[in-house]
Amino acid sequence: MIDVHCHLEYMEDPQKVIDEARQKMRAVITSVPNPKETQSMIDLVERNRNFLFLCAGFHPEHLHEYTREQVEDHMEFIKKNRKNIAAIGEVGVDYNWLKKEEERRKSEEVFAQFIDLAKETHKPLVIHTRSDNPKTRDAVDDALKILTNSNAKDVIMHCFSGSEENLKYALEQNYWISYATIIVRSDKHKRLAGNTPIESMLLETDAPWLDPDSKDLVNRPWKIERSAEVIAGIKDTTKEDVLKQTEENAISSFRLMI
Repeated sequence: MIDVHCHLEYMEDPQKVIDEARQKMRAVITSVPNPKETQSMIDLVERNRNFLFLCAGFHPEHLHEYTREQVEDHMEFIKKNRKNIAAIGEVGVDYNWLKKEEERRKSEEVFAQFIDLAKETHKPLVIHTRSDNPKTRDAVDDALKILTNSNAKDVIMHCFSGSEENLKYALEQNYWISYATIIVRSDKHKRLAGNTPIESMLLETDAPWLDPDSKDLVNRPWKIERSAEVIAGIKDTTKEDVLKQTEENAISSFRLMI
């Protein structure tokens, strides 16, 4: 099994987590959306080659921390280190952290830059979307429009929680749909997964967040097995078949060499 999205930099002992994951999993993909933490995660990837893989990007919530020039420097850093980076992300649209229209416009410009970076580096693109109130303005809607207008390819919708219409459109674009372990306790995500072909599905934890049983930051990569159990019940198949297919999907979507 492969967790396509977690955050090892927020875990107390990342190497210990990796060592335990090796006993249970085929691979782990960690996402580092803050530029200041990217080098340390690259070092971790180099120590755990062919098991640990890295997504490097820029989370919208960090917009206030960096100048335009620093963001561009980070993009250059990613280009120079592309051999240690499996995907660009997470990047995207966030209306939970960014409240002002000026901030949102600026973040969309940065998002478009990272879409171009994914094209230039020939890497898949991992998309973050979060709304404070989807009824007033929906981040998934806007992200899908930006992706379409940019002719983005090889797209992974991280921690997908859009509408049924969003899901239908994303699938029509051949985007990958990644479900986090919140599916264990979310009826909405169960419904969405029921409408997602398993051939288009990925599994993630977003660990240490979204633990299936607790609100504490105790989620770990191997807990995607819990998601697989839920999806197996929805799809009337076995947990093993879900894990096998989503593992194959992860290898294909991220072009993993394992």
